[in-house]
Order: sequence, then C-alpha cells, then structure tokens
Amino acid sequence: MENPYIQYMYSYPHKTAYGPLEGIHIKDYIHRLSGTKNSLYFHIPFCQSKCGYCNLFSVTGQSERFMTSYVDAMERQAIQLAEIMPEDVTFTDLTLGGGTPLLLPTDQLERIFLLAKKYMGFENGDIIVETSPSQTTEEKIAILQKYQVTRVSMGVQSFHDEELLTLNRSHQVAEVERAVSILKKADFPCMNLDLIYGIPGQTLESLLESAKRAVAYEPEELFVYPLYIKKGTYLAVKGTVRPETTYEMYLALRDYLKREGYEPLSMRRFVKNKKRTSEASCDFDNTISIGCGGRSYVGNLHFCTPFAVRQSGCLEILKGYMEQKDFLQVNHGYILSDEEKKRRYVIKNILFGQGVDKEEYNQLFGGTPEEDYPVIKEWVQRCEAVLDKKRIYLTEKGFSLSDMLGPMLISKEVKDKMCGSEISPFENGGML
Repeated sequence: MENPYIQYMYSYPHKTAYGPLEGIHIKDYIHRLSGTKNSLYFHIPFCQSKCGYCNLFSVTGQSERFMTSYVDAMERQAIQLAEIMPEDVTFTDLTLGGGTPLLLPTDQLERIFLLAKKYMGFENGDIIVETSPSQTTEEKIAILQKYQVTRVSMGVQSFHDEELLTLNRSHQVAEVERAVSILKKADFPCMNLDLIYGIPGQTLESLLESAKRAVAYEPEELFVYPLYIKKGTYLAVKGTVRPETTYEMYLALRDYLKREGYEPLSMRRFVKNKKRTSEASCDFDNTISIGCGGRSYVGNLHFCTPFAVRQSGCLEILKGYMEQKDFLQVNHGYILSDEEKKRRYVIKNILFGQGVDKEEYNQLFGGTPEEDYPVIKEWVQRCEAVLDKKRIYLTEKGFSLSDMLGPMLISKEVKDKMCGSEISPFENGGML
C-alpha cells in the first residue's frame, strides 16, 4: 500500500509554517483568554542526551547554573504576562514538557510550580509532567506528589536494550523497570508509557514483547508512535531507514492493546477501559506557553520562538531568550485566516476528537465539512471514515492511516511554507 507515514500532525498549522511577524503585541490578543478554556505550558528544553529521532527544541550538557538562569528568564516572562492578563482568566490544566523537566535541580523544579501559581493564577486542575527513566528518582517524584500532579508520562520506547541503543536512548531496560516501580508506588491518577514501533531491527515479536511488559505495569494510558526519521537528527545523519513492515507492526500492536482493554482514542493514544464518548469538540482552547520553544495559541494568533533542531542552533535561540527584555512583542508565528481556522477545527476533531459535529460546524462556519473538503467523501468510499446525520469520524482503518489522511487537509499556503522550511516534516522533505 501507499506509505501511510507522511507526517505526524499534533497541531495545525505546523511550526515549520511559522514565520516573522511585525507589529504584533500580546496585549492586543490577551483578552481572548477571557471566558474560555485555557491551558498553561512550561517548556523545559534540557535533556541528558539527544535521542536519535528527536527534533524537539532541546539542548544537552547544561550546568545547573545555566538552568537556573533559564528559569529566571521564565519568571520574567511570567511577570510580564501577569501584568496584562485579564482578571477573569483561569487555566484548567498545567503541563511541564520538554526536553526533560525532571532534569531541573529540585529547587528549580519546585520553582516552576510556584511560578504557575504566583503569576499565572493556576490553582486547581490537571497537572501533566513528562519524564524519562534516568531522571525518575524518588526525590523528584516526591515533588510531583507534593504539587498534586495528576498525570506522569514516561518515554520507555522499548523493553529491548539493543533497540534502545539503535534509537540512541540514554537509558537501559533496567532503568525503566526501576523508574516504573517508583511511579507505581507514587500512585498518580494517570501513568502513561510511550512505545515506538518501526525501529530498525525491531521485529513483530520484539514489539509485542515490549507491549506486554508495558501492559504488565497496568498504566492507565499508552501512547504508541511510529518512528519518524527527521532532518537534522542522529538517525537521519546515519541514513537510517525504517522497516517496510512498520504499518503491519501497528496493526498487530493495536489489536493486542485492544484485547488488553486499551481503547484507541486516536492513532497513538490508548486508554484503559475507556470507550469513545460524545465529548466537546477540539480547537476552542487557548494555550499560554512560558519558556523558549513552547507554542502559544491565543485565538487565531499562534506564536513561539524561532525553531532549531541542532544543538548549536537551539543554544543560540535559547541564549537570546535568556537575554530578552520584552516578552510581549510577538516576532515569530502565524495568524490564521478564517479558512485556516476552519481547517484546524476539522483536522483536530477528525484526528483527535470525537469526529466533526456537523451541526456545530454549520453554526461556526456555514455549510458542511464534506462539501468544503471533498476528500472526506473519498475517505467514506474507502471505509476510512463514516458520514452520518450528526458526525463525521474516522473508522478504525481511518485511525490507522491518520498520518496519511491528516496531511490531505493542509492548505496549499501552509504546505508551501512547510516545504520551504529547512526542517520540513514531510516524507519527501527528509523524513523516512
């Protein structure tokens, strides 16, 4: 079949479509946070080592002094945002991502939680923290418990040392077992473990063995990712090629997880004993990001610091952020037109939500999704989507092909900007 792995779409427009902006100030948009659901994100761009497939904004080898100076800059940014924030703004959830947030010294890790409360007014809600096996210590986990973290996500990727070595991961299986034991003892409301399929040298048997070992820990969620080999990464430089059997691996993995009681809520997310329900639509939420590398979404304004993959480029941008005086002027991002807002709504709800609510779509945009985007009718004909009186949603087959179907909805304008980027996410732009 046609290669089903074109691009992982977790947001729209993709960050590689962002560009320079002039005359844009957050104070002219911040009022849009009033009366809406808002998320708060702190980006911690530090890692012990760079994974072979990672093109996220992160750096390695930084001292505790450097990391403390970075948190100082985050506090300055939070103070400036607090000064213009409407009084009625609330944040329903807080995420610490990266990078590896738990790489921070203990006092700076605690400081992040205090910044969220003191300046951004975060009081109650879900708190999500990413970690890695090497950084999951009893001391750091005690801090997460102290601040009532509700979900901890750990990148395991594989339960085979040789596969971890291929991915250039810094941990071994023994560290995973130690780390998961600490998380289980802490008894967070939700523990998530990540796995990767399509690793060179990985077999169907070794993948399912990793899945069985992950399931044995009874995590509330599992995320499963196909290996993408992205420009500028260690695996790309080595000329690594993903196995041709990757899609078959996914199908077997999905079927196994379903038998174990994990319901797929998207191509990647599997949740224990939770059936798909009629939940609210995606795309009406805003996000304020603190730190260098995190993306903010305020209405139709999407923005972040410029992006890089290689260590030298990330460090240059990071040092610029730490010397920054004005955090309220927006210099890099994307302003969505009405058409792009409509596409974002359809893409997010098709791939991650409960499908597109046709009545809601008509109220918001007029018309119907299938008429505005005829490719949806083709999906229906191929049994990749269902079109009924109320909703349009992907079938199980459609979910498995999400990375191929989603990019079909990208506008020409956004696609042209993405292809012009040095780190284009498309397969023909350097991803294998």
